[in-house]
Amino acid sequence: MKDLNSGFKIADLIAKRLAGRLSHEENQYLEEWKNTKEENLALFHKLSMNPEKQYFNRQTKLERSNKDLGWDKIQSRIKKNRHRKLRLNVMRIAAVLILALGTTYYFSSIISNRSASIIKPGTHKALLIMSDGEIYHLDQQVTLNEGGVIISNNTQELIYKKRSDNTIPQLTFNTIIIPRGGEYQLTLMDGTRIWLNSNSKLRFPSEFGSGLRIVELEGEAFFEVAKDSVHPFVVDVNKLQIKVLGTSFNVNAYSDSYEIVTTLVEGKVIVDDTLFENKVLLLPNEQCIFNPISGKTLKQEVDTRIYTAWKDGRFVFENESLEDIMNRLSRWYDVEVFFLNESIRELRFTGDLTRYDNINQILELIELTQKVKFTIKDKGLLVEKV
Repeated sequence: MKDLNSGFKIADLIAKRLAGRLSHEENQYLEEWKNTKEENLALFHKLSMNPEKQYFNRQTKLERSNKDLGWDKIQSRIKKNRHRKLRLNVMRIAAVLILALGTTYYFSSIISNRSASIIKPGTHKALLIMSDGEIYHLDQQVTLNEGGVIISNNTQELIYKKRSDNTIPQLTFNTIIIPRGGEYQLTLMDGTRIWLNSNSKLRFPSEFGSGLRIVELEGEAFFEVAKDSVHPFVVDVNKLQIKVLGTSFNVNAYSDSYEIVTTLVEGKVIVDDTLFENKVLLLPNEQCIFNPISGKTLKQEVDTRIYTAWKDGRFVFENESLEDIMNRLSRWYDVEVFFLNESIRELRFTGDLTRYDNINQILELIELTQKVKFTIKDKGLLVEKV
């Protein structure tokens, strides 16, 4: 009888949510039920895939997005069918719930591979390699002393503090590595703050000397550079140097993109192509795209939020190709992406989504376009044309 009563209670909450009459407390109860067990969450998704639940499936998932995804066909279809879908029979939902709650074997045999495969988002994790080759995992707290420089972390940010004496600094280099499925923050001893994205590496001196403040980047990072007119700050990226005095900017330099993209939020930067000897001055809201193979440089005005949202926990896509979106998801969720149809790589999407949902929620939003279908097998993500 407990399962029976629970089934009807959950069914009633689903129906209320469908009709837009769910209170804050009831919504909390439903969310807690979904997250208590994997089978509850998978069942919730399974019900959403029922043809009678298409309205429920689309409306609740679109509510998770802060921005209209730009898919007008979806919106018109939802509005057109709103009243018809709201006639969902509570008893039929309860019947499915009771059956699933009471028959584990049956439940496990009917859920889809993707519903059962929960691929979680990235977390704060990194490796620190000291000048002597010693390696530290930064998912645990560490406190180090290198030549008088105090190095500590709080499992989210690595911090270098100023020396407590007046000795002449020795130039020693440290390296922080962010694996796939990770992110981390770093505060250098001059006060410069750096956000590092998945699959990135930064080499930097533990204490800057008397000349340029130079760091070497592979991957993606957002910089808030401490002002110092005497000692310019330089980000050295494959055949490119980005020179600043004090400013905020993003650098995307993944090896698989064949481009180095510098996006300026505040201040001024000079993008110096050391191979082809081109220099580009960027002002706020401007971007420089450099191809290190051809030497071509493109300067354009952009919405910087699209290129910096990752550090604030969001994915923002603006008419972006599916291939580029999948590259981002692949690094953050640590999955391998396989396109079963080459033509769909260039499909374009717009959206604003949280980075901290499990990957299913993002994939289902993209599937609402009825253009592509995703299948998860272990840590592989198959993408095919509908």
